[in-house]
Amino acid sequence: MDKTIRVALQEFKMNFSKNEYRFFAFFLPGVLLAIAILMAFTGKQFSLFEFELMRKSYYFFAFPSMIAMVFSLAIFLSANFMLQGIAKEKENKILEILISSVSFKQLLTGKIMGLAMLGLIQFFTWVLVGLAVVALVAPEIFQKAFTSYIATEAIFLYFIFFVLGYLLYASLLAAIGVLTETRGEAQQIGSLLTGFALIPALSTMFITSDSTSIYSQAITIFPLTAPITAMIRIFLRTITPGEIALSLALLIITTMFIIFATAKLFRAETLMYGKKFTILGLIRFVFKG
Repeated sequence: MDKTIRVALQEFKMNFSKNEYRFFAFFLPGVLLAIAILMAFTGKQFSLFEFELMRKSYYFFAFPSMIAMVFSLAIFLSANFMLQGIAKEKENKILEILISSVSFKQLLTGKIMGLAMLGLIQFFTWVLVGLAVVALVAPEIFQKAFTSYIATEAIFLYFIFFVLGYLLYASLLAAIGVLTETRGEAQQIGSLLTGFALIPALSTMFITSDSTSIYSQAITIFPLTAPITAMIRIFLRTITPGEIALSLALLIITTMFIIFATAKLFRAETLMYGKKFTILGLIRFVFKG
């Protein structure tokens, strides 16, 4: 079996058993589904007319807010496993042993693939539960949405932005794990990235009220905020094909560069063992090493 696949399967098995993963990937969606079944059993259902009234309500931003929070947490949960794993392996001196048996590229790629599988399971769990909830408590809305291709296109775009968002943050957190000395230090620096992911969720009210503003367009294009902002605007149906294309292009380019740079940093970590990193030295190593 290819070494990359072995690393991926090991990473998947190790993190799938974690309580925090199972809680968010299975328990919470299960609770939501149980509530929806109870509502449907008691005869409580929402009509299309009620939904249209809610769209005009000041509190309608709660819907895209929920989407932003759910997928932000899903992306960060899987990506944070990358940070924890690399930081722990480095702190315990296991990273050097792993790199002696697999290449830098195989190790990084395998970790990203393994954790990506966890992220995709979360994604599909929440999407399927979400569809089931809508079908149970708002069958009229469910039927209308799927009489056209709008809902299918939205789910496809959600999937693309989710995967790219995970890859971006996983590679960034991997780089942080390589550059820091302890798990505590890595988690402190990594938590700063959470701020970027939370910007769209905290801005939902503003995006909902004016989703075509310069601010909304800017955080749709900026790679660190693009995945969640795009999901919000896809839900609101205010994002243009041009914005989607530009946002995806920048996400792909940024992610590819960070993965390339992180692989270089893996190698630098071994070759410069015991030496202090400098910003200039890292930049030189990434581009010339």
